[in-house]
Amino acid sequence: MEILDTSSKQCKILVQDGKKYVIRYPRKIGIPVEYYRSTPEDTVIELLQKHNIKAPKLLHQGEKYSVQEYIEGQLLADKYKDHQGIDKSIIDQIIQQICSLFLIDGSDLLGYANWQDNRSFYEFQCRNTERIFEGYYKNLKEIYDNLGISNDIFAHLYDKVPKIDNNRRMSIMHGDRHKKNAILSNSGEVIFIDWELGCIGDIAYDIAFHLHQMAYTPEDEQYFFSQLRSHFSGDTEKLLSDVELYRLFILARSTLYHVYWTDLVYQGNDKDEKEKQLGHFMRRYNRLSNHKEFNLEPKSEEGLDKIFEQYRKRQESAKQER
Repeated sequence: MEILDTSSKQCKILVQDGKKYVIRYPRKIGIPVEYYRSTPEDTVIELLQKHNIKAPKLLHQGEKYSVQEYIEGQLLADKYKDHQGIDKSIIDQIIQQICSLFLIDGSDLLGYANWQDNRSFYEFQCRNTERIFEGYYKNLKEIYDNLGISNDIFAHLYDKVPKIDNNRRMSIMHGDRHKKNAILSNSGEVIFIDWELGCIGDIAYDIAFHLHQMAYTPEDEQYFFSQLRSHFSGDTEKLLSDVELYRLFILARSTLYHVYWTDLVYQGNDKDEKEKQLGHFMRRYNRLSNHKEFNLEPKSEEGLDKIFEQYRKRQESAKQER
């Protein structure tokens, strides 16, 4: 028997008798973290298995860890770069799973939720983000102020609550549907792994998060929408309208969080990593500035670098004086 490390502390590979298995160590649920976890992953996977939804099979469930099936194949992140066209059959399979989840009765998961309907789900996501932002703002106030970001941003996000469609049934969702969590198996099946953010929630959020992270080409995104219109068994236009509301929320949340992550990178000396992270942050910040209600001014990479670099230098000087 051999245990292999992975890039995640929550996941290791067990090799036994020539076969591979995934060992999963669950994170705590019900605590305020950037991406809130409400439901035990094992509980979600058991429900998926019951309804023949493609996911790693749960082989053993213990108090401290679970053992899941190891899927032989290639991560979509390794096969396709961001903004690179992908095979349409992959998009077809993703649409099929999202729409299949929508048809399943996920009411068994409601006992874990802090929301009762789509509007309270959206509102909870806003509240959780606001709590995290308040902690970041307390420590990084100077950077946020120089960027023109304040708690006022949430008033515009909360304003969207009444617009969310409450007639749409709540759905089982993955919650973290991106290319690093999707395996193209050796048999050609797209299988999403890492269901620890899975819960019952608003399908519009799951789709919006997927689009935010997937970095489709404009052509592939339009194909995604056309297939969704063809296969979704509900009010598609209301769904797509809410997807856009969630995309704005997710963009705002990502921008707020990446102030912290960018400053974290600036505490090191890796120039290439700084440039990569700064470009990542700038694209999100400037996209958010296109929404005039947030009153943000677009920033150049040079201007952003100055904000983070000068703040970090002042912090280091203050530390030395102490």
